[in-house]
Amino acid sequence: MNQQKYYSGIKLEDTDCIFKISKDNLCAWVENVDKENIVKASSLLKDILKDSGISFGVLNPYELKGTKLVVAQGIEPENGLDGKIKIVARSFVENHKEEEDTQDPKNLGLIQNVSKGEIIAKKIPPTPGKPGKDIFGNVIEPKPGEWVSFKPGNLVEIVNGDTLVASRSGALKIEDNGTISVVTEWTVDGDVDISTGHVEFYGEKLVIKGSVLGGFTVEAMGDIFIGGNIEDEAIVLAGGDIFVNGLIRSQNTMVKTGGNLECGALEYSRAFVGNDLTVRNYVLNGICQVRGSAFIKDGKGLVAGGKVMVGGSLEVKNAGTSANVPTFLSAGYDPLLAIHHDGFIKEQECLAKKLGKIREGLLKIKKIQDSGQEIDAKLETIRKSLHSAAMEIANQMELNKDKIRKMEKDFGLMEKATVCLLGRGFPNVEIRICNAALKLKEPAEKMMFFFKKGEIGAKTLG
Repeated sequence: MNQQKYYSGIKLEDTDCIFKISKDNLCAWVENVDKENIVKASSLLKDILKDSGISFGVLNPYELKGTKLVVAQGIEPENGLDGKIKIVARSFVENHKEEEDTQDPKNLGLIQNVSKGEIIAKKIPPTPGKPGKDIFGNVIEPKPGEWVSFKPGNLVEIVNGDTLVASRSGALKIEDNGTISVVTEWTVDGDVDISTGHVEFYGEKLVIKGSVLGGFTVEAMGDIFIGGNIEDEAIVLAGGDIFVNGLIRSQNTMVKTGGNLECGALEYSRAFVGNDLTVRNYVLNGICQVRGSAFIKDGKGLVAGGKVMVGGSLEVKNAGTSANVPTFLSAGYDPLLAIHHDGFIKEQECLAKKLGKIREGLLKIKKIQDSGQEIDAKLETIRKSLHSAAMEIANQMELNKDKIRKMEKDFGLMEKATVCLLGRGFPNVEIRICNAALKLKEPAEKMMFFFKKGEIGAKTLG
């Protein structure tokens, strides 16, 4: 069958009409059609369609478009879509969803955090496309989409070829060229304020070059370095250390760290410190609860008003004021340890009661056996269950005893804690070590206070 002539076009008999087939075999039409020749042209098409071999997509009725009569129309193939990389990290998805009316305007999602082991991205496979068919009934294969490759950066790994996973906790970073990384250090160039919103960081080190302004929260799993101050009603929480170059101030401000805290000064604020506290100037009417030791001896080295409570030892230069402001200094007492200790003691008491009742039940069954009476299967099942429960409780009590002994050893170490007054202390300063207390009635200078036989002793520093 010679189809070449149809590509160039053939003239229909007794008309000026030209029949053509497109070179891609997707369309057949008649040119130069008008009202006078359309009937004649249409009547000639049946034989032409048969002769040309057109078997698919013949229109009924034919479709007139201006002076062009479309006779048959094939189906173009739909090429496949290329694969793509889809970011599925929770923080990224939340940050790119449509904003809700209830969203806190201070939650701007400045940092898109990911946890170690979290799936960051997945490969979306290409599609094969959809086949077409020409007017001769031939299938036209589509062009399939192409695969795309990950561009992995630092601290990510490819799993099973199609999944990108964070190998460390930190911030998700996607570069313009598509490289995906996790970074463990992040810097805020200025203040934490309305332009940044609250800041949360899963990495190892968060640097804030400015201050944390009032009403904003900063949270980090690692360390936090703040170049300015922590202002009123701000909250700063860290799993590691916190370093503040300036002040922590105002009564509605709270700082909490699992490691060390160092700051220039602390005014009217609350600080909870998992290890040691260092204040380079003064503490004014602050509440400081420290599991380790505290050092307030540089600059003014002053604690005036408020409470400084430490699990270890405390060194201050000056305590109280000439106006005899009530000031509380406590060493050798870890309230969190005390809470845990009390909890284990209460648990032991509860377990002991349960064990006593179980043993009573076992004793009753033993008396039945000793009397020569045979116990049935049900009673034997109860006996085995009680015996198993007794063993489990006894093991738990033994574990608790080890923990209690360790805690009490720590309490013993706390008895060695001291409060060192390197400068001057004023009346109305109360000093507490373990469970003993002493209130200064007269000014004192360069004294070390210690715990001895349930009381507080003192000696002059050389």
